[in-house]
Amino acid sequence: MSHQKTILSKKNSLRKKTLFPRKTGYLAATLALSLSLLTFQQSMAITQEPGPVYPAKQTRAPQAAAVQYPAEIVVKFKPQVTPPQATSANSTASKAVNAIAGLEFNPLFKTLPKPVPSAAAKAADNRVFDRYYTVPVPAGAKADELILQLKNSGLVDEAYLKPQPVEAPALPAANTTPVVSGDDTYFSQQGYAQPAPQGTNAVYAWEFEGGDGKGVKWVDVEQGWAFGHEDLAAHNVQLLPGGLSAWYHSHGTAVLGEISAVDNALGNLGLASKAKPYAASQHRVGGTYNTAEAILEAASVLAAGDVILLEAQAGYPTASGYVPVEVYPAEFDAIQYVTSLGITVVEAAGNGSVDLDSFQTTDGKYTLNPNSPDFKDSGAIIVGAASYSVPRYRLGFSTYGNRIDTHGWGENVATLDAADGNSTTGYMSYFSGTSSASPIVTGAAISIQGIAKAKFGTPYSPAELRRLLKSAQYNTPTSDAAYHKIGHMPNLREIINHHLVTPGTVPVDTTAPSAPTGLAATQIQTVYATITWNQATDNTSLFGYDVFVNGSAQPVASTSNTTVSLWGLNPATQYTITIKTRDGAHNLSAASAPLVITTLPESQCAGNAWNAATAYTTGQKASYGGTLYEAKWWTQNQRPDLNSGQWGVWKVVGPC
Repeated sequence: MSHQKTILSKKNSLRKKTLFPRKTGYLAATLALSLSLLTFQQSMAITQEPGPVYPAKQTRAPQAAAVQYPAEIVVKFKPQVTPPQATSANSTASKAVNAIAGLEFNPLFKTLPKPVPSAAAKAADNRVFDRYYTVPVPAGAKADELILQLKNSGLVDEAYLKPQPVEAPALPAANTTPVVSGDDTYFSQQGYAQPAPQGTNAVYAWEFEGGDGKGVKWVDVEQGWAFGHEDLAAHNVQLLPGGLSAWYHSHGTAVLGEISAVDNALGNLGLASKAKPYAASQHRVGGTYNTAEAILEAASVLAAGDVILLEAQAGYPTASGYVPVEVYPAEFDAIQYVTSLGITVVEAAGNGSVDLDSFQTTDGKYTLNPNSPDFKDSGAIIVGAASYSVPRYRLGFSTYGNRIDTHGWGENVATLDAADGNSTTGYMSYFSGTSSASPIVTGAAISIQGIAKAKFGTPYSPAELRRLLKSAQYNTPTSDAAYHKIGHMPNLREIINHHLVTPGTVPVDTTAPSAPTGLAATQIQTVYATITWNQATDNTSLFGYDVFVNGSAQPVASTSNTTVSLWGLNPATQYTITIKTRDGAHNLSAASAPLVITTLPESQCAGNAWNAATAYTTGQKASYGGTLYEAKWWTQNQRPDLNSGQWGVWKVVGPC
């Protein structure tokens, strides 16, 4: 309240400088305006323009601003009018201005843009901000009539009541074209659309303008589709030039169905049903197969904020199974170029059970390990496959690693089906693989971009969108995220409610977590040991721990817990163990203080139990009943415990 009183009592003296160039016509107009304003202001009460009108679909009333400022009129003078500070305060014109109904003119902008020393800038009217002034509404005057007089003066381009503060902008409170899910026959089977932790909470995103994908385009890059399916036909999906709908029509139709099944009265309901879908084929006209070209073709119909889904995987000479297509340079460069345009790329990890942290290219580079100096980031969002059941776990076929950003259902996905490219019907509830997981993440990406466009007027960059979708801070983990290495599944409700900041301001986490402390061995055996440590800390989201043995370059184990059992050790061997903490942005802590352990020696009785049928010669050992014996001379079928006295064939070595 004290701040408001200060504002109300503040007086700004009129600058005693002319408003006009040296033209008598403007001075005459000023004097005429002065007389007319003096006439009406004496008997008029202050009024203000009505507040903003909120749309009928607004679900809550607008909140009053915390502060209301004194009424002011913003005036923009015409270019020909010399600003007040440009001429002498002693001129005749300035005296006339001082007489304009006692009005006070103050610059609207206290800080003006700095001039740019370029020919283009000099040619432009870069002094436009100098032409803006504010006029406090005099006591007893009607603001609307004063505004009218100013506009009619011939000196002013614009005059309007300065806006008062209103509540901070919020998310659109309701979707102007709400999604109707109840009449889509098989929607009840689409658990991946339901609230977390079961699904991505797409149903929540649909409540918001753009959350259904409206205003966003996306392209499915793969090999074949049935565009005439009854649950897709309304989209009139376009196959982009240069490609053929050649193979795996069921696969492509299922992918389109997860994202774009039409909101109608049959079948399924797409996660982003109002986004505009396209298709680009890896099979090219002329009999070639070119994923990189299909990516570039996809980008030709898209703009910043749109999405490409790479429903593809690749074999590679050094990999034991399928890996992401970006392992090849042409595809990598195509993806990196497209993301530089602001187009998001979602890429299937592949169904290869390959650990990308250990994957090496043919020249020995760890290009898909984020903590390796060899790492190359295409900018794509790479997706792994998890169980549909909760708590979720990585499915055995899914390629994995810390490069995987996020995951979706890799089994039991209800979507569309097609017997061939001409199918118009067909549904399934068993779509699977990283193929079924990637559209789930793509749907979430489209929803976020749609809401961002509706709320902010601009989408997120691909890097920002990836940070939102993969964050360990608010998305849904598997039962052991650090062990499974397929990231978190998007939780749209959490992202929308708590983390949907203005595009360009999504934070980048570069702060490493604390190093683990208190390493201790709770069990040490011949071939395994159990290690525990204290919980570390992080500024945003703790992800897990990497365990290193004897200075290994790659961790031998990863876990989200503070205990790990290491197997495959050698008996009677010394090991040095260190642990690093990993956060959700894959920042690694410094290594913990080393823990040195020595495994137990192998039991001296192991593998040499006495056998009555075996012939033993001098010096050979055999165990019986927990005691080790040594033969004094040749013996067979003489039990050691009965023949180990002073005159017996066996002598006692000791307990096992």
